[in-house]
Amino acid sequence: MTIVQSLVGLLLILTPTLLVWQHLGMTRVFEISPRHPYGATVADDRHEHGASVASLVRTKDALVMRCALRAGFAWPFCKLQFHLGEDGKGMDLSQFDSVTFDMRYSGTGPRKIRLHLTNFEPEFSKVGDWNSQRYDSVEFDVPAQTTFTIPINVLRTADWWITEYNVPLDKTYPRLDNVTAVEISTGSVPTGQSITIELRSLEFRGKWISNTRLLTYLVCAWIACGLLGLSLSLIHVRSSLSASNERLELLDAINKALELEARDLANQAQTDPLTGALNRQGLREVLMRRLHVAGHVDEEMAVVFMDIDHFKRVNDQHGHDAGDEVLKRFAAIIRGEVRSSDKLVRWGGEEFLLLCPETDVAHAVRMVEKLRAALAARAWPHGLRVTSSFGVTSLKPDEDFGASIKRADGALYLAKANGRNRVEVA
Repeated sequence: MTIVQSLVGLLLILTPTLLVWQHLGMTRVFEISPRHPYGATVADDRHEHGASVASLVRTKDALVMRCALRAGFAWPFCKLQFHLGEDGKGMDLSQFDSVTFDMRYSGTGPRKIRLHLTNFEPEFSKVGDWNSQRYDSVEFDVPAQTTFTIPINVLRTADWWITEYNVPLDKTYPRLDNVTAVEISTGSVPTGQSITIELRSLEFRGKWISNTRLLTYLVCAWIACGLLGLSLSLIHVRSSLSASNERLELLDAINKALELEARDLANQAQTDPLTGALNRQGLREVLMRRLHVAGHVDEEMAVVFMDIDHFKRVNDQHGHDAGDEVLKRFAAIIRGEVRSSDKLVRWGGEEFLLLCPETDVAHAVRMVEKLRAALAARAWPHGLRVTSSFGVTSLKPDEDFGASIKRADGALYLAKANGRNRVEVA
């Protein structure tokens, strides 16, 4: 109940605070200005065989379009363009609510301009075909004051574009989710005049979170708080009824922890503490598990004896700490290269034994050759080059394990006598 009361108190504070903040602030702004010109250019109707001429002058404070509006094209125009993207990739302006102009207009005729936003839509638009983009536009009279704002929802998709591209009725609404360009164009004004549009800034303004979305979030938060309170009440009732079961579960957990600890101690007794390989006690356990209930085994097992070459030099020249590091890394490399069913045993000193169940000699030799190459290729402490010699044999079903050890040891001795860093088979 304390948690729920705290959450309710928090929501009582957050709800009016967020609503007021959303109304008075929480505003994001996308600005186009001389500081952020977005590749500002001008265009006119000369490419449509008209006679109007547009020019662009950049100053520190403004982008100035001068237009000599002349007859020649059916709809003469000059326009100031800002490029927000290319190759069909634009900006999402759909979350903005209004456009604020800081602009000065001069001309002898009516003070009319058009605002165009071109939106690239793969369904209708093609890269390289400018007119194939959706034209969302509005024409309006420029107020006398230099700073003014228009709502963005006054934009409408141009009728000529809807007709030209056979746009279905249900898709004739404005879209601003992939705007590639913003254009300020002369409006429906008489020709034969000079028009100057001095743009200091163009700001798209909107809320980071819309009022509808914020209300949705707050309602969801209140519902979640109510559900949490109900859930905590049910949990409290259930916890009271199940106190005895929890005590039993705790005792069971303690017993399992003790079993795990005992198992861990048993594993420690069978494992070499330095290398993590099995010790001889662990080897005995492996061999005992290999026996069937009938007292014999019926599969072949490869036995590999291995010895780190010139290991005494490592201890003599670099100390026993370096030797221990070599032994640990040696065992780690072997375990990383063999199967999970294979067992690595530290026989003594730098000697190791590898047991490979259900493996004949031919397969064992191929595996050991990979181990030999892997050891020679690895980086070792103090820049050492560490190699190993290997003796391989096979433990036949029901054969004495000691006999296979002697054969593998003899093969290892032969590998060392023949130059080390090699594999011999008994």
